[in-house]
Amino acid sequence: MLDLLRQKNSRPLDPYDLEEIRNGKPKNGTLSGELRGPAVSFRLGNRTNLGIMTRVRSGFQVTDASERLMAITRLGLANQSNLQDLGYLALFASQSENRFNLTSQAYSEWAFSLGQVLIETDAFRVKGGFTLKRYFGYAGGYVQNRSLNYRLLPDSTTTNAAYMQIDRFDATMGYTDADRASFLSPGWLFGRNASGRGWGWDVGLAYETLAEEGTLPTLRLSASLTDAGQIHYAGQGVKNYHIQADDRQITEEEWRGYSSPQEGENQLNAFGRLFEEEFGLKDDDNTGEFTLATPTALNLSADVQVVNHFYINATVIQSIKRTSVPQLRQTSLWAVVPRYESEKVGLSFPIIRQNGGWAVGTGLRVGGLVVGSDNLLGLFSRNGRFKAQGVDIYGGVSFGLNPRKN
Repeated sequence: MLDLLRQKNSRPLDPYDLEEIRNGKPKNGTLSGELRGPAVSFRLGNRTNLGIMTRVRSGFQVTDASERLMAITRLGLANQSNLQDLGYLALFASQSENRFNLTSQAYSEWAFSLGQVLIETDAFRVKGGFTLKRYFGYAGGYVQNRSLNYRLLPDSTTTNAAYMQIDRFDATMGYTDADRASFLSPGWLFGRNASGRGWGWDVGLAYETLAEEGTLPTLRLSASLTDAGQIHYAGQGVKNYHIQADDRQITEEEWRGYSSPQEGENQLNAFGRLFEEEFGLKDDDNTGEFTLATPTALNLSADVQVVNHFYINATVIQSIKRTSVPQLRQTSLWAVVPRYESEKVGLSFPIIRQNGGWAVGTGLRVGGLVVGSDNLLGLFSRNGRFKAQGVDIYGGVSFGLNPRKN
């Protein structure tokens, strides 16, 4: 992955470098990014904290898709013989997909937080917190599939290619016609040219046993509900359709178009435009608005001091699925994180179980500087073969204007 990021890979990444987990279960895939903006936190007395935070978030996700459909999406329709070897060509049997969903969203967020010590004794304290969030949506899109029946057939007009025969497709689809040039501009933080707006909130409680003044708690238990909210897109450039189609064909050339935007288009625009062309969607069919939910999750954590500066943390993150509106979901996971923690230096080694696979990472803190990765195996995979399930890197810096201990 580092070679790809530095553009020193011996060849481009191709579909055969990736592979589905072949266990017969529905597949999920997520690609996400986050850029944290300016933030400030300050104390009001000894029991109250206030904070203001900003960030930009984006992601693309497919959920509940079959192994077959994910493999076809990865490989495309250009290699008929390979699809036949995998058993995906079918002259008569129609494959049914009744569950898969696609969601993509890019938005900025302002968060206003209040933290309060609710109970405090010489031995323990209980803290609570609430965060109100204001969202500005800039690019959003989704496909919610109700029914898809299809076959892959040899294409007699193109050498070694196949085409997809769609016998039945029933779905809803929406997207924003976003301007690629405006992506990640500073104006995002202030809602300039946003096509979507919404509200959200976090809430949490924490119990801590106290040790010496100025040191970390010997035990910390916490629970929180995060990102409970949604963004409503409406106005010019927002499109939303109900698709009902029978007996349609998608050729290899048309399939390639879904991943090849025209000049001035972004990937989301290209996907929406081709759907409109493929299924004959007209302006009269467009309702002009849709809503996407944010990635709500339940977070449970236990942090225990083992000895001196050595701690171990156990965390469970459980995605909360919204059924009423499309959603970019939080990925569920559990993790065990041994770490060394002192005032000036921290070093951690997260061990994570996610999507049926394992990831091992490391994080380093020196003063207010933090860098790390939750998946070193994915980060350092080489030779064009990706055995790890995903990759991430992170970094940040913080400083206190008038720091106080405890």
